[in-house]
Amino acid sequence: MKRFPNPLLSHRRGHLSVLRRTTTISSAFALLTLGALFPFESTPVSAAQSTTVAAFDAPYSGSPTTTGSAVVAVTAGANGDGYYVLRANGEVDAYGAANYGSLSANSLPVGITATGITLDATTGGYWILSSNGSVKAFNAPSYGETLVPSGGWGQHPAAVAIAAAPSDAGYYVLRANGAVYGYGVKSHGSLAGTFHYGATAPVLAVAIAVDSATGGYWIATSTGGVAAFDATGDGVPVTPTKAKYNGNPVTALAALPSGSGYYVLRANGEVDGFDAPSHGSIAASRTMPEGGFASALAIDPTTGGYYEAVDDTPLDGCYNPLRGLTSLLPQEVDQGVDYCASGPIYAVGDGVVANVYSSSWPSGVFISYRLTSGPARGLYVYNAEEVTPTVSVGERVTPTTVVGQLHDAATCLETGWADPPGPIQHAAAHLEFNGANSTAYGLNFNTLLQALGARPGLPQPDGPPGSLPTHWPTW
Repeated sequence: MKRFPNPLLSHRRGHLSVLRRTTTISSAFALLTLGALFPFESTPVSAAQSTTVAAFDAPYSGSPTTTGSAVVAVTAGANGDGYYVLRANGEVDAYGAANYGSLSANSLPVGITATGITLDATTGGYWILSSNGSVKAFNAPSYGETLVPSGGWGQHPAAVAIAAAPSDAGYYVLRANGAVYGYGVKSHGSLAGTFHYGATAPVLAVAIAVDSATGGYWIATSTGGVAAFDATGDGVPVTPTKAKYNGNPVTALAALPSGSGYYVLRANGEVDGFDAPSHGSIAASRTMPEGGFASALAIDPTTGGYYEAVDDTPLDGCYNPLRGLTSLLPQEVDQGVDYCASGPIYAVGDGVVANVYSSSWPSGVFISYRLTSGPARGLYVYNAEEVTPTVSVGERVTPTTVVGQLHDAATCLETGWADPPGPIQHAAAHLEFNGANSTAYGLNFNTLLQALGARPGLPQPDGPPGSLPTHWPTW
């Protein structure tokens, strides 16, 4: 696995800084999620029609339900006319704004998700970014793309965010290793080559926002650092002395239209303003739905308020078990799905713990539980390798139960389907695995994680030598 050094405190054209955080909280917000009733909404909605966008001092026009693909990004429309919500499958939902299209159904390769959307203020159209580096234009000019090589064992960093240049002459694409690619515009520098896995969590670049005053930009990292490149140094949430940000990873960054400051969003729904007034947050209003995490942030240019998006995608009683992890770095799909990250791992659904140990795995940890509901009822899920169990054999778990704490190390995490317990419990795919292939069981579990809103693993060019049993559920 490739290793990156920590963000430097100073580097060419970039710096990490600490400044004041705005703490004023406004009570004006509108939010509908999981059928709950909140200010400015007259009637509650059912759980099947629950929504995924909160508006704070910004006009609320609706949002996708949690029954669709996970929400990954949001951007305001031209001249403050509504907003666009991007889902992981590339679908765009327009609210109060003209819809110029989406990625066609099933157009994304296996293991690839849409990761970002940004507005072309000149045409009112937008660009959609996918994790493989593809950039598709909708009522906007195309300036190019650089595709991420397929396959590999995690050495090809995914494209994670896109931001339009203030001149509307192009856009910037950010990779997870901190590299920035400019299309139609010049790059002002990047964090590429300055990351490595820290003692407690790998550090990844997660968001980019343009400083309209200078033409430069800010890059946010998963552990809380914000680096300025030809942009004003408005501060960071905390200097990451241990590569960790209060246990809540940073997920998004949004700059004020004036370029005078920005907001940083964390997975627990907290919004921190730096030289920018606070308008409230999901964390402050305590309205985060079960199994959800804050995934995106966009500023309404007319009111100065903002939209906070929630990735909350339940499926047959299952939720994203990786939602609490800091710096989630997808690795290969083999017997299961491999990741590097740090933080709590939740149970994917209701179940009973069957095992916490197997001598055949690195560190001897093999947490398995038997699902007791849903289409996968009776099947076993495992989490293995660099995980400290927080449950005991026989314990009942739910999607809110933390089954283990993941800590960064050479092997990190593997998760997938397990065989029933025996003298030594194995992954269900152990007889299919030749040491360098994606198995049918691994690909199936990868599809489930993606359906729940988790970043999928990386399928390998060498396909499965076997197949799933006929009764196995598909997603």
